[in-house]
Amino acid sequence: MSIVLSTLRQFFVLFFMFLLVATSWNVVNADPMAKPRIAVLEPTAGEGISKWSKKYLNLSTIWDEMEASIQKSRKFEVLSRKEEVLIGIRQEQEFANSELTAGDAAPEGQIKNANFQIRPVVQDFKFYRSSKPVPNLDNKYFRTDSGMLQMNAQIIDVATGGIKATFYMKSNFATKREVVNSKGGAPSTVHFTKMAKAVSAQMADQLVDTVFPMKVLNVQGNQLWINRGTDGGLKDGDILKVFRPGVELIDPDTGENLGSAETEIGEVKVKRVNPKFTIVVGTKLSEPALKGDIVRKP
Repeated sequence: MSIVLSTLRQFFVLFFMFLLVATSWNVVNADPMAKPRIAVLEPTAGEGISKWSKKYLNLSTIWDEMEASIQKSRKFEVLSRKEEVLIGIRQEQEFANSELTAGDAAPEGQIKNANFQIRPVVQDFKFYRSSKPVPNLDNKYFRTDSGMLQMNAQIIDVATGGIKATFYMKSNFATKREVVNSKGGAPSTVHFTKMAKAVSAQMADQLVDTVFPMKVLNVQGNQLWINRGTDGGLKDGDILKVFRPGVELIDPDTGENLGSAETEIGEVKVKRVNPKFTIVVGTKLSEPALKGDIVRKP
């Protein structure tokens, strides 16, 4: 009997030790704050874009740059909605369920759904080259390239279907006039890629500012630390405005929270941008900034 009791004691001790280790493992590896999941849908072109311009409108490049810009912010989990990616995932799941594997891949029906969808639309696009003959010189031309990319992007709440926000982005370029030996052709695609990067960065900045406003993390004298790093589109010397949040504003008809009443308390200047935070200094503050104050670009 004593042997049986001793064995049972050892069993329960080992069992509770296992539970303790398992619980500790889960606590250490738990995600303290799940990131909002974002899916960028395939960009579309508005009806007002000319057939000539559409030949140079690479929607796939815009799609890639938008996903990359949001991912670079480190604030969201970006879910792909590209057909070739989803087909590849489906094929891998089917392979995992075959007799050839151990079946440890993500099971079917377990792909995460997005919390928000981004629907980008190209509203206006120009991409052209102009050439004019050089006076008194045969086969010589003055050439300039220019272009413009204008877009908007709706942020859709997948749970409700409501439009949470609409962002507007624009980028353009114009090259210096140069003398060349021929006319015609089109600008380099490098210019288009730069515009796609620019509008994507603008969209990501607006998205981050909407979901995660810049806030003061710490104050030491005239120096402030804010929760935005190299992902926030800030650079040394930028001027930012500081606001003191006030009472919550509730729509009396719908009960919707419209944000808080804010009081502008002045301006700060970016001193140093670090990977995950930025240090700014007060330049025109009517009163000392406090932890939790909101910081915005002018």
